[in-house]
Amino acid sequence: MEGVDSAAGTQGARDGDAVWGDTAARGCTAAVVFAAGACLVMLGFLATMDMESGPGLRDNTAPLVVYLCALAALLAAGGVAVAVRRSRAARGAALCLAALLAWRMCTVAPALHCWSHNSVGRADDGSYLCYDR
Repeated sequence: MEGVDSAAGTQGARDGDAVWGDTAARGCTAAVVFAAGACLVMLGFLATMDMESGPGLRDNTAPLVVYLCALAALLAAGGVAVAVRRSRAARGAALCLAALLAWRMCTVAPALHCWSHNSVGRADDGSYLCYDR
């Protein structure tokens, strides 16, 4: 067995480990990107929580939410791109993030007509009234 090149025998295993390592790195990177997108959407919920509650004037943070959701959508697209398009987990995470974004945009949409105003208030019927302080 002295004629067998042991380096050639282990080289194939190393190539397989490199491919697996690359796939794992892509998966972990995609998971971080999806988590960052989800955190941005949650930050958007926190930014408008007081705007959606009770009577009185509140700061208009609806434009901030739109920007956060747009950035989260870009992160979701980046996560799918990083994680190879064949990944079922990436497609599932993108679908969940898209549903979260759609829900967020539906809840903030009534306040978007106040985009150029710095304050919003709630009417008795639940609609938003625009004010400049």
